[in-house]
Amino acid sequence: SLPHLPSELLLHILTYLDIPDLLPLSRTSHLFRHLTLDPLLHSFRLARASAILNHDIPLRPRLADLMNRSIYVTRTTMVARNLGRKLVGIKLNRKLGSRPSVEELVGWGVLPGECYHKGGKGGLAPGLVETKRRVERERVRDFLRGWVEEWRRKGSEIRGGGEEKVEVRRMARRFARKDTKEQPRWGRRVEIREAPARAKVLGLRRFWEKVGREGI
Repeated sequence: SLPHLPSELLLHILTYLDIPDLLPLSRTSHLFRHLTLDPLLHSFRLARASAILNHDIPLRPRLADLMNRSIYVTRTTMVARNLGRKLVGIKLNRKLGSRPSVEELVGWGVLPGECYHKGGKGGLAPGLVETKRRVERERVRDFLRGWVEEWRRKGSEIRGGGEEKVEVRRMARRFARKDTKEQPRWGRRVEIREAPARAKVLGLRRFWEKVGREGI
C-alpha cells in the first residue's frame, strides 16, 4: 500500500500536489502529516513551480494583445472609457433636446396618428401601433377569405355541384307570365352570388384603399 513505500518516493509524489491537496492528506495519518511538513518537500515544490513559470512566461501573449482583448485593463483605459461614456451622454442630451415633437412627427407622416394624443398623454408606441394594425389586417383578411370561400362554395353548388330543387309553384308562375317581356329568372340567388353588386365592389375597393393609406 501507499504508506509502505519509501519516504523519498512519497516525497517525490507529494511534490505534484498543491497546498489545498496536502492539507486533507496530512489529516489521514501521522506519517503523511510528517511528510507534508517536511521542508524538503516544499523546496521541491517551489523548484518545480519556478521551472513551470520559466517555461510558460515566454509563451504568454503580449500586454498590448491582452489590452486589445479587454483581458487586462489599465487605469488609463478605465478613465478613457468613462470619458467616452460621458461624451456620448452629453451628445445624446443635446440631440434629444433638439429632436422634433411627436405631434410634428405625426404631421410629417413619420409616426402613425395613434402615437399622438391631444392631451399630451396616452399615445401609443409605434411598435404597438404596428402590431395592432397587423392583427386587425389579419382579422379582416380571415373574414374576407371566409366570405369569398362561402360565396364560391354556394355558387358552385348552384351552378354544377348540386342541382337546385325545382318547385311546382315556381314553374306555374313562369308559364303563367307569357305576356311579360322579361326573361324568366330561375333563382335570383344565382345572379346575386355570381355577380356582386357594383356598390359592394366599390365599397371593398374604398375600404382597402383606406387601409393602405392610414390603416384600419
